Amino acid sequence: MPVTMSAFGLRIVPVILLCLWGAASTDAFAGSGHSAEPMPLRFASLKRDKVNVRVGPGTQYPIRWIYQRKGLPVEIIAAFGNWRRIRGSDSAEGWVHAALLSARRTALAAPWSTVSVDLRSRPSGRAAVAARLQPRVLVRVKSCDRLWCIVDVPGHDVEGYVRQEKLWGVYPDELIGGSAWRSKRAWHSNLARTRMATSVQSGSTFPGPMALSYPKEASGPKGHSTFGSHPML
Repeated sequence: MPVTMSAFGLRIVPVILLCLWGAASTDAFAGSGHSAEPMPLRFASLKRDKVNVRVGPGTQYPIRWIYQRKGLPVEIIAAFGNWRRIRGSDSAEGWVHAALLSARRTALAAPWSTVSVDLRSRPSGRAAVAARLQPRVLVRVKSCDRLWCIVDVPGHDVEGYVRQEKLWGVYPDELIGGSAWRSKRAWHSNLARTRMATSVQSGSTFPGPMALSYPKEASGPKGHSTFGSHPML
């Protein structure tokens, strides 16, 4: 029987005073005569383990929250110079430097849901379930054909097919990659490696798919004063 992969939800714990200052800073940016550049919406991922999300496009703006996990998907919705306005899976928005973003595609399993997402051995609703991903489990996206995506789980030897509509980090009508879809023989060979998997939650070994858990993904700007005299991007 397939077991469940779990992930801690994204936590954003803003500091009240900084939020009040942030609101004022955002208004100042909006009224400064400058405006963000419109650009086509697209997804990216975080390049570093710690990424400051600011209320405006510059280090002079306060930090609204800090992402604490490399690879999390974000949606780029606007630009201002070298800064990008991003939207997270919880719809929260802020600014990060473009150097902190990667074009590598990742996604979260149904962060809007309370129901687990099936990771299947083939692109079929009748295929065997390799694992069940609880909402917000992070996956790396290898390819998508507008119906199914081939994904794997960072740090764990498990791969499979997920319905594209169940992922946040790819658009429902988006085509990604393609070579992986022409390598099914190699894919099924890799899938065999998941037959015996270690449970990260319990530390036990059992036949069948993995059970996973993940660390905290984000926090408020706690410890901001420890960054030194030169603020982090």
